[in-house]
Amino acid sequence: MKPIFIFAGELSGDMHGARLLKAMHKQAVGVAGPDLRALGVEPILQMEDFQVMGFTDVLKSLPRLWKQFNLVRDHILKTSPDLAIFVDSPSFSLRMAKVLRKRGYKGKIIQYISPTVWAWGKHRIQEMEKNFDLLLTIYPFEKSHFANTKLSVEYVGNPICEMIQQHKYDEHWNEVLGIPKTDHLIALFPGSRTGEISRNLPKQLAAAKLILKTDPKACFAISNAQEKNLPLIKHIFNESGLKLDQDVFLVPKQSSYELMRTARAAIAKSGTVTLELALHSCPTIVVYELTRLNRWIAQYILKVKLPFYCIVNILGQRCVYPELIESGFTPENTFKQFIKIYQDGVEREKCISGCKQVCGLLNGDVASEKAAQAILRLI
Repeated sequence: MKPIFIFAGELSGDMHGARLLKAMHKQAVGVAGPDLRALGVEPILQMEDFQVMGFTDVLKSLPRLWKQFNLVRDHILKTSPDLAIFVDSPSFSLRMAKVLRKRGYKGKIIQYISPTVWAWGKHRIQEMEKNFDLLLTIYPFEKSHFANTKLSVEYVGNPICEMIQQHKYDEHWNEVLGIPKTDHLIALFPGSRTGEISRNLPKQLAAAKLILKTDPKACFAISNAQEKNLPLIKHIFNESGLKLDQDVFLVPKQSSYELMRTARAAIAKSGTVTLELALHSCPTIVVYELTRLNRWIAQYILKVKLPFYCIVNILGQRCVYPELIESGFTPENTFKQFIKIYQDGVEREKCISGCKQVCGLLNGDVASEKAAQAILRLI
């Protein structure tokens, strides 16, 4: 069998793709991040080149993304792998699958992690049925949305659960990073992309200053998802008036689960990180700074209408984590919402119990193995 093609255009996709590929025991080429490259995947492009989020970021990057799209397309058509796996990145994979089929590609096309057709773009279901051979979902409610199609859909469990269950926690992580042992540790997750960090972190730090006035013992830790973002984080931090390695500490990606387990509460950007925090039972305020254009497109073009944006709240079907996303993300509002879940009381207990409820809804201790088995059965 030829090496398979695998595409991972973001950090979470790279992590899940690496676990999947390891379970399959196959060689691969494709678009790979650090985890896939560590497994020996031959990259035709780096994952880091694809990292954009939000409509405005995509528009700014269109010429580059279009060139990369064509390069991936031409590589698959030229090498004709028996199998092409796309991990997350639904906008890219849906367009790529459609083009490949039109150009006569006969290999199997698999989407690992479903597009959010339950949130917007239900018309995509027909495109998926036409162009995908297999869809692997990670949330239990997703499969029902494809009940009236011929598309083969399997719920394999959530790989985040698998990652957490298999993680070997370093009991001395805080000592290594110089973080004092305290019950007042607060985690800040601004995001992994430069645009997210630029928009989210200044307000998170401003909220941190308000929290310090209420609790002078509070200690903050910023999770840095990628080393390349360190200069930007330090630049934003230097303008905050807070003291590095005294009020605020920097935590590398490899210690993020230790931070989640230890923190009393967190302020996190919307995304996969919120589910990771819930699986650690860490009370969290979910924030995201939308540009005006992003908000307008979501409301009037995509017509996104959801009771919640945070996946934890969608799974729990209630407000487990307070959200400041569509509007209202200010340091003052963040502080007001945060104090409710930070201090002992009913709101904090409700938040923690909601996290445990969400944990009970998911399974995924062997998600990668189940996904690998489903793919191997297909081929």
